[in-house]
Amino acid sequence: MADFRQLALEFVLADDEANQTSLAQQAASELQSAPANTNPVARWVEAVQPWMPGSNGDEATGDNETPDWTGRAKVKLLISFFGAMFDVDHKAGVLASATALSRITEMKSFQPTSADDIIQKICTLKDDFPRQLAKTRLAVFELLRSLITNPAVASDLQYKHGASSGFMNDLLALCRNERDPTCLMVWFDVLAFFLQEYEPSQEMIEEVFNTFKAYFPITLPRTSTSGITPEELKQQLRKCFTSTHKLASFTFPFLLGKLDQGEGVTVNVKVDILKTVKACAEAYKIPEQTVNPYVDSIWSSLKYEVRNGEIEDTIWATLEVLKIMAVRLKGDNLRDYALTVTRDCVNDLANAVYTAPAGRLLVSVLSATPSAFVLMASPAITHVKENLRHPKGPGHSGDLLRILHVMLETRLLLVSTDMGPQERSEFAAIDPVFTSLYDDVYKKPLEQAIKSEASYDDHKLAAQAVQGAGALVCQKAAKSTAVADVDASRLLPGDKCLAICDTLFSILEQTRINEDLRRTTASDELASETTKALQRSVTSYNPAYVPLVRRGLDIIRSARKTESSQSVSTAQSLGLLLAYVGCSELPAVPSQGLDNFILITKAMYLELIASIEEKSTLDSEWVSSIAQRYTGLEEPHAQPTTATAAASPGQVRTDFLLISLYFVRQLYQRATKPSGTRLGLSGEFGAMEEGTSSQLLHLLGGLAGFVVHELSEAEQLSLGASSFAMHLFHEDAVPVPQAGAQVEPSEWSWIATSRLNVLTFGILEALRPAAVAQLYDAGVAQAILIQSVTSNVSSANPTTAFVLRAILTILANKHKLETVEPVMEIINQQAEVILSGEADNSTLTKATSMFAIAAGMLRRYSGKHASGLLRLLRESSKSSALGQSLSRRLEMVVAPQKTLTKNNFAIVKPLWMQKLYFELAKSMTPQALGQDSSVQDRVIRLNLSIGTLMLVEHMPFSIYEEDAEGILRIAIFVAQTIGTGPDVVAALNVLRNILVEASAKGEPHLASIIAICTAAFSSKPHVTPEWLPASYASASVDDVESQAESCEAALEIMGGLPKMFESRHLVPSAPKVERELTLACGNPVRNVRKLARAARAAWKELR
Repeated sequence: MADFRQLALEFVLADDEANQTSLAQQAASELQSAPANTNPVARWVEAVQPWMPGSNGDEATGDNETPDWTGRAKVKLLISFFGAMFDVDHKAGVLASATALSRITEMKSFQPTSADDIIQKICTLKDDFPRQLAKTRLAVFELLRSLITNPAVASDLQYKHGASSGFMNDLLALCRNERDPTCLMVWFDVLAFFLQEYEPSQEMIEEVFNTFKAYFPITLPRTSTSGITPEELKQQLRKCFTSTHKLASFTFPFLLGKLDQGEGVTVNVKVDILKTVKACAEAYKIPEQTVNPYVDSIWSSLKYEVRNGEIEDTIWATLEVLKIMAVRLKGDNLRDYALTVTRDCVNDLANAVYTAPAGRLLVSVLSATPSAFVLMASPAITHVKENLRHPKGPGHSGDLLRILHVMLETRLLLVSTDMGPQERSEFAAIDPVFTSLYDDVYKKPLEQAIKSEASYDDHKLAAQAVQGAGALVCQKAAKSTAVADVDASRLLPGDKCLAICDTLFSILEQTRINEDLRRTTASDELASETTKALQRSVTSYNPAYVPLVRRGLDIIRSARKTESSQSVSTAQSLGLLLAYVGCSELPAVPSQGLDNFILITKAMYLELIASIEEKSTLDSEWVSSIAQRYTGLEEPHAQPTTATAAASPGQVRTDFLLISLYFVRQLYQRATKPSGTRLGLSGEFGAMEEGTSSQLLHLLGGLAGFVVHELSEAEQLSLGASSFAMHLFHEDAVPVPQAGAQVEPSEWSWIATSRLNVLTFGILEALRPAAVAQLYDAGVAQAILIQSVTSNVSSANPTTAFVLRAILTILANKHKLETVEPVMEIINQQAEVILSGEADNSTLTKATSMFAIAAGMLRRYSGKHASGLLRLLRESSKSSALGQSLSRRLEMVVAPQKTLTKNNFAIVKPLWMQKLYFELAKSMTPQALGQDSSVQDRVIRLNLSIGTLMLVEHMPFSIYEEDAEGILRIAIFVAQTIGTGPDVVAALNVLRNILVEASAKGEPHLASIIAICTAAFSSKPHVTPEWLPASYASASVDDVESQAESCEAALEIMGGLPKMFESRHLVPSAPKVERELTLACGNPVRNVRKLARAARAAWKELR
């Protein structure tokens, strides 16, 4: 076994190269032949480690410098040693040697002349190089890059090999078959640097080109884990093509040949080719010699990519190539190129199919430089105008107008670029071509769009024309870009700009303000584009703003005089439009923007004041006023008045409401009669059968509510509509308290507790919150609330009691009751009394009233101000005497109510239900499940369960989804315990919602679900637990309606189970279920029979 340490020492001390080679061969032979268990590689590394850079024996240098630990002779010996490893050890030694040599090349003592020797040693790998691991090859490539890109090394290699660059021939042969992406990134870098910084012969350039062109187009294997993106690899290869202009004679023919292969070229490859052509045309020096010779062939090849192209990526890449060609060419070469493009494209402008592609080709070239624009703009515009005179159709005209618009935008950008005097003079020479565009091109389609009979195609064409007209107003004169006077630098004269802006405003008046116009997508597009064009035009030419504002105000005033229903929307639309046009962007002179703001703000303010002053407020003495104006109202047998004092549609509507209210007043007075300071039913209504009179009272209250609902807030306040709810139009007999007066609660209980409360309710439901506030100012609302929660003021008539609760709900919702401290103090006190006192009928009545108040109040997020009320709701189910009744009444707090809708001006916050669930149901759920040690009584748990179900029954599943598992168990518990009735209806409804939204939660309880549903529609009597009070079961048996509802809910669930769960879960229960469903098909209720048949059919499909 050889001693590597001795061999390393002898190698370092050897004086001649032959001796060093012999020692290296001995070491390599030992590495190959030594047994694996002797770890020959490890011993070799330990032996050479002391002689490696960075070992402890190195001479100390700066922290950031490579130690120069030995002389140049020693470095040369190390190079010879590690270089020999490439020749004698093609397995284990290549990576280590490449790494070591990379470190050596960074040493101060490294001589550039040694680089050639290293390259030659590397090349001795020959055919063994591709067999190395990718990691090893990468180390070699990085070593080569560090050498070849070193300026000193490059100078030495250029001196030794000259233009022939023989070392590169060897490297090309060595690395020709590389395929690893990471290695290729380095190899392409080497080739690009060589072509860019060295001076090889044309033959060598061609050899290198042939090497990297073989990789084009390059892709990345799908299985690659290199971390390199396909685009990075393409860009690295592209650097090779663009490295030197001497490649032009090879590059352009090669790339164009690839492009002309036809359908075999994919989109990605085609885009890669086009990007490479662009990069070469942009990078190559001396474009007269490198780019110009290939202009015709490039144009001939690429124009069809746009003319016949369908893929936007390819088209855009092609246009970029054509544009960069115009950028690189100068003088006569540019003129020839521009004339070629113009000649080939203008003929296509007459063909509707090729107009758009031809325009894109023209614009791509003429937008390159001001010189190209000067050469091409005039003939292009001439041909566009000629074809607009004889268009092939609306689409053809639209394409031509689009070309003109883009040319105007291009001119706007180019006119502001730096140009020499001669170039600017040539640019200004074509200004007359643009000054006539409005009269020659844009005026006709814009005026056509203003006409009321304008068609869909007219609007589409005008939508394109307004963009060009707006760009035309913004144009600057080429010779005047440096002029301080903004108006003097404008291309168009001021009167022409005013005419264009006025026409654009007329289009907006027709498409946005004219309510008679039938809206289409074309008209909407026209309105949108015109708004942007007008804003742009006014920003550029600010004097046009004042006439537009005046014209807009004339339209607003005209609409206001007619008092049409659209007058408000007209003012809003025009106000927003004028504000956007004049104030959304600062003009060239910033102070003009402020002037515009002051102008429009002051104008709209004055119009608003004038409108307010013109509005006639409703006279509080409206009865005598309307009777005087319409004399026939007070004479029952008089003929209808033929002439009225109404002068406008708005006044007609107001009079309509007042006349309707006049008759409501008459009917209210007919139905009621004074009795002291209170009202009662009139003799006529009192003599009627109670059912008939109640029905008439409800109809009368509904009529009053309809009329009051149509009054605006200002009209309700002006008429004092809130007082109607108090005196029911007997203003002489029932005085309304003045604001701040002391009111005895019992004085006003009659309007809420008597049969007349339905008349109060009809008005109260339609009042707006501001009008309800007047009831609080008078103290009447407080009196009703206090009386309802402190005394047994209920009615034996269930309808009257229901209306009372609705009145309490409205009063609590439409005013911030939490700010009325006396009332809230009493409510909180009564809540404590109810929870702590003895239970009786009066207690239940008070609690029911407080639940009604909570229904309105809690929809406004008032929880923190009603702690006592919330505690009552939470704890009421725990009452041993009233728990059953109060838990059912919790439904009042959440259930949808017509009076608590936005249409009836109720105040309902978006997240009120989520808040309520968190405050009530979430805390009640664990107690109902027995998870709270303080609540173990089964009856109380049942009451809590019923209360929880009553709350969540009307909530979306998303609110209680987090607790759905526990609520499902509660529903099963209630249904199993009671069997049928209103409580079970709630349980089944909640159960159905959970199964529909998250059926997986019901799978563990499927047997119980089937059992309780079967029991609900079964004819067999339900066996209640011994601990259940008789009141629960008796109430369920007596309620026939709720029994039918529970049957329907259970059958709906049973019919849905086969769709929700796999048959293996249901088949064991199928025989029993089918028997019960068959019996249910004979139920006396039609809908129950229908659902039973559907459920039976669903279960039969399981077999």
